[in-house]
Amino acid sequence: MPLPTLRIGIIGAGMIGRAHARAFRDVEASFQPPPARIELTVVADADRPLAEDAQTRWEFTRAATDWRAVAEAEDVDVAVVALPNFKHAQAVNALLAASKHVLSEKPLASTLDDARAMLRNAERAGVVHGVGFNLRRIPAVAALREMVASGVLGEVRQYGARYLTDYAASTHTPFTWRYQRSLAGSGALGDIGSHIIDLGRFLVGDITSIHGAALATFIRERFVPSGHVTGHTHAATTGEKRNVDTDDLGSFAATFRGGALGDLRFSRIATGYRNSAAFEVVGERGSIEFDTERPAEFQLYLESDDAAINGFRRVVVGPRHPYFSQVTAFPFAGVGYGYSETYMAQAYEFVRAVAENRPYAPGFADGVAAVEVCEAVLQSADQHRAVALGGVGAMST
Repeated sequence: MPLPTLRIGIIGAGMIGRAHARAFRDVEASFQPPPARIELTVVADADRPLAEDAQTRWEFTRAATDWRAVAEAEDVDVAVVALPNFKHAQAVNALLAASKHVLSEKPLASTLDDARAMLRNAERAGVVHGVGFNLRRIPAVAALREMVASGVLGEVRQYGARYLTDYAASTHTPFTWRYQRSLAGSGALGDIGSHIIDLGRFLVGDITSIHGAALATFIRERFVPSGHVTGHTHAATTGEKRNVDTDDLGSFAATFRGGALGDLRFSRIATGYRNSAAFEVVGERGSIEFDTERPAEFQLYLESDDAAINGFRRVVVGPRHPYFSQVTAFPFAGVGYGYSETYMAQAYEFVRAVAENRPYAPGFADGVAAVEVCEAVLQSADQHRAVALGGVGAMST
């Protein structure tokens, strides 16, 4: 039976859009047999040179300067939205109205109302929809999820997580939409905190309440860039400064539906931490630890009869763990991998879901759940009280 062909359009040619382009380009060569043939048809970005550069690098059929070119294109089956948070809703809803399958970057939206509307529209459109929580596709994380789900750790009692990075630690990092709450919704909370929120839901289950939340902003002004800025790069500025009203760092406690407790902390100004998303899960019969700065290994403790030699052991990730043999250069334990490979595995799973006409996870319901937790954290921090969550039915595989 011949493979279907899926035509891909990407909205946003900056840092994240490029990661998606590279990933979709590599799926056919990395996963055999591939779930579908893939054609990259159009990449859109308001910055024309950026869009044209992406077109050349990843061999898109054409480049455009307006995201509507993807929504209106007849030769796009799957659209990736890699725009700033506040632009997700408009683009995603237009794509859904055009019956495109949509993979949107996280957080799904700047507000819970927008995220819920996007979910309703996706369900009404009957298309495959997903959110870019790529950390689920780290081979070690996928393996640990299987371990937790198998019950080998017993009842899960505690989840601790941190996401520490220093991309905004310099006062020379210019002002962009990320530092304006009316556009971003939140700062480090939504940008990186949402990742460890999703990992908590992926590993442990739904979060039912938030308490003890605290947020802080230490760099209260940033210079206005004189031109277009992508990602977290430094840039020439006008000399003017603007006030920052999003959080630089924060922490909160959570309760999970099964009774486990969680404590989560995050910072975009954590000097010395380049990109450390780390967690531990503590169960009644064992525990696990993982840090993205050491992605090729995890720590595992399981009960043993011999107390003299019992303790945490280092497990090197290898071909027996999910995605490893497909996304690494060599299928041997200890071969390094990083973020690019997680995007490749994510692209594969999304393409497979579309080709097999089945739901993808994490879907928009998972995106809504993460935004709901973020809004509960903001409310808990503002009002100094515990906040209960309504809960959203979401797939977790």
